[in-house]
Amino acid sequence: MEGAGVEKPETAAGEARRAAAKRYRNLPNQITLSRLVLSVVFFLLIILTNHGYFGASRSLVLNLSIGLFILTAVTDFLDGYIARRLEIVSNFGRISDPIVDKVLICGSFVLLVETCELVRAWFPVIILTREFLISGLRSFLESRGIPFGAGLSGKIKMGLQSVTIPVVLFYEANGDGSAFWKWSAIALLAATALLTVTSSIDYVVRACRLFGGRASSSGEEK
Repeated sequence: MEGAGVEKPETAAGEARRAAAKRYRNLPNQITLSRLVLSVVFFLLIILTNHGYFGASRSLVLNLSIGLFILTAVTDFLDGYIARRLEIVSNFGRISDPIVDKVLICGSFVLLVETCELVRAWFPVIILTREFLISGLRSFLESRGIPFGAGLSGKIKMGLQSVTIPVVLFYEANGDGSAFWKWSAIALLAATALLTVTSSIDYVVRACRLFGGRASSSGEEK
């Protein structure tokens, strides 16, 4: 009986480890990790292009990069859809998914400064500042038990950024001298900058309301 009593906790611990491993290896998480790998490949192509490694094939490589970016961005919607459809939720997925998104978007805009003259150095500063600000707010609120998920403005911003990056790359690869593609890229960059700022304000206001509401509630309870 003593041996059986010792074995049960070990078996339960083993089952817990196996269950945790399955959660990490579920399909949405695998798609999220594949997005990170695709992002790194995309960055390498842009970096090598910026340093002139492809020479006359620059336009071709940029066009291939556009396809790779679109594929990478689509996986963002795919893993979320599958997770909701199959009702698969894991802490790893909840944390890693937005981090990988930020790596892809922020990294892309930083590299575009050297790739395309339309993207000035101050542009990725706006993008990065916004992401650090919102991440800080989210960490602060959730550490106090206040849920702070993505809002509609944030989702629209992400969608617009995912359109802006390939359009800017397309202009750089194929639209040199084309007024249409130049002004399309400029318009999207301006809209992205504006929405990045306005969505930041929206998140800050929402965070203040949530924190103020929780503080008021705690005061009333006391």
